[in-house]
Amino acid sequence: MILKNKKITLGLTGGIAIYKSAALLRRLVNDNGAEVVVIMTEAARKFMTPLIFETFSGQPVVTEMFSREKVYTRHIDLGRDVDMVLVCPATANIVAKTAHGIADDMLSTVILTAGNKTVFALAMNDRMYANPITRANIRKLKDLGYGFIEPEYGDLACKDVGKGRLADEQTVINYIDRRLNGKNLLQGKKVVVTAGPTREYIDAVRFISNRSSGKMGYALAEEAVKEGADVTLITGPTALSLPKDIVTVRVESAEEMQKRLLEHAGTADFLFMAAAVEDIAPAEQVSSKLKKSGLPEALKLRVSPDLLLSFRAADKRCCIVGFSVEMEDGEARSLKKMDTKGMDFIVWNDPSKTGTGFEFDTNEVTIFAKDRSEWHLPMTDKREIARQIINRIIEHGRKP
Repeated sequence: MILKNKKITLGLTGGIAIYKSAALLRRLVNDNGAEVVVIMTEAARKFMTPLIFETFSGQPVVTEMFSREKVYTRHIDLGRDVDMVLVCPATANIVAKTAHGIADDMLSTVILTAGNKTVFALAMNDRMYANPITRANIRKLKDLGYGFIEPEYGDLACKDVGKGRLADEQTVINYIDRRLNGKNLLQGKKVVVTAGPTREYIDAVRFISNRSSGKMGYALAEEAVKEGADVTLITGPTALSLPKDIVTVRVESAEEMQKRLLEHAGTADFLFMAAAVEDIAPAEQVSSKLKKSGLPEALKLRVSPDLLLSFRAADKRCCIVGFSVEMEDGEARSLKKMDTKGMDFIVWNDPSKTGTGFEFDTNEVTIFAKDRSEWHLPMTDKREIARQIINRIIEHGRKP
């Protein structure tokens, strides 16, 4: 319920992508707790009926300037007394009207009242999007603080292929979350996050790995972006969708991750080392597939490189937040890891507890600082755990 108690006016304009806004509305209200009032333009009603949006929002849809009670202030209330006006889909027409101060219907009037509380989720033909007039209108509104969710590249309704598709639901929700809930705790900071497992290949098809899903690291990356950071996510193989607005680097082995991680030594402000780097690797790798008849009775192993030690040796300044998965003597072992590897903080979780650790959507952790401060975070979803980790680290760092 990341948008609980948030009030949003959802403006719908006349674009074919309006059908996606119905599912978005349902998620905003049912899954994220927002209170949403919908405004539909005359053109929007040519594509879809207000009934479906009334059903999902639980409130009457506003369609006319003078058709409801309290008409003398409703166009002000829906822009002034809300946290955001989200126009989704936002056509080139509504952007142009806003850029030139035109208020000739309910939605454009509300936008003029709301000012830069307005966010446009763009959706239009790629040629319309690329038109210099549209680009100038967007630049003008961005300079005034209006928000924009850029369209995606792909198949368009006109059967062209280009940049103009409405961004997917999760991208829109993530943007709303950042704009309404972000505190800019990491504004101007460069953050590197590692996530997922590594794979150490035995031959062309077999490998040694672990159960890490990458969910904790991805949650940290998304929360860091929400707080204004410039984020690079270095991820091992996962089944997760790559997050938008984040530079993502895919790797497989520990050595590959080490190489890409060291590229940020000396420039990163924070490193969240959430990846479950596989500790062991075959001493030799066969480039082809080993036949069953040719498999060795014993596999000679080597220890994988220690990524944290190598990064700290190359970067003495960066704030390093490590992660520890320990079931026995977890606190003592975690503190020892923090000290020997030069971490500033370490996050310990015990995977023997149901609902924590690998593969789960939830987690329960304890954070230790190098000055021996500690915070226990009770079980909740990993996105909330990520938010609390960042908050605790930033708040602790600001203490004299």
